[in-house]
Amino acid sequence: MKRLVFAISFLYFSVLSCTKDQVPPREKCTDAVTYEDIEFLIERSCATSGCHDGSSGYGDYHNFEGMKTDIANGGFEAEVILNGTMPKDDTLSTEEFRLFQCWVDNGYLEE
Repeated sequence: MKRLVFAISFLYFSVLSCTKDQVPPREKCTDAVTYEDIEFLIERSCATSGCHDGSSGYGDYHNFEGMKTDIANGGFEAEVILNGTMPKDDTLSTEEFRLFQCWVDNGYLEE
């Protein structure tokens, strides 16, 4: 009986504590990162066969023009920064992720 009371109490307080957790908003990056600064990273991580290579139907990230639709509709930011679901077959280092984050935070500077 003591175990049951303990288990129920533990679950109750666990659920309550989860509802109070707040994730602080991330700080915006102020470093000016341009497309030219991350072009090598996009070529390696995004503009690959079966992904954003222009022939797969997911857009062509071989140049800035080809990315404009996903930039405008928020797809790039959602998949790479917010959800972390892209790049699909590549892992970004902390520094590479930061470069993408700075690029997004500063309005996707082309040059």
